[in-house]
Amino acid sequence: MSAPSYVDDSLRSFLLSLSGRSHEVAGGSALAVAGASAAALVSLACHLASRTDGRSQQDEETVGHCHISVDPLLHRIENLIDEDVVAYQQVKRALRLPQSNRQEREERRAALDTALLQAIEIPLQLATASLEVYAMAAQTIPAVSMAVMGDLIAAMDLAEASARGSLRNAKINASSLSAEEAQRLARSRIAELEARLEAEQAEAQRILMQTAPDYANAG
Repeated sequence: MSAPSYVDDSLRSFLLSLSGRSHEVAGGSALAVAGASAAALVSLACHLASRTDGRSQQDEETVGHCHISVDPLLHRIENLIDEDVVAYQQVKRALRLPQSNRQEREERRAALDTALLQAIEIPLQLATASLEVYAMAAQTIPAVSMAVMGDLIAAMDLAEASARGSLRNAKINASSLSAEEAQRLARSRIAELEARLEAEQAEAQRILMQTAPDYANAG
């Protein structure tokens, strides 16, 4: 039986499921909602900026790139809400497999490793998409008015939380893999994204200090 879709649920319905009415949605899905909210805020800021006259050519290009890029990112992150549910179900299903003899234990271990690899892949995809949203929000700051600056800052906060939490989930799931090589590869990808997050944060702080020092100092 396939997992139900939560993307088209009302916010209230999703929160009810998250608070215990469902055993399907959990932290990973909540992080995806945070990432999707971040992308939606960046989209809002770019749409508002596109209606502002008197922008420089560089700002025009920044806003144009945002228009092209942010909505596909939003849709991708939306899909990850449900994909995380499926991955979570697969891990739970593997954990319930019998292990009363050697063959059953081997089959359970193989099934669990397969499920864990997907439970690592989905958070890594979410972290990657959320990092793109974070970078886009930071790069768009100079092109928007102060009226929507707070929306971009909120987008950055949400995207950072989504990326950082997803990397933590991936790291936890990687630690349960039985194959050392699979663990090594997963940890290498996680480390690359962690380094990218730190670099994007430094660049965002630089942009904020140049454009909106009050926001930079408030952080």
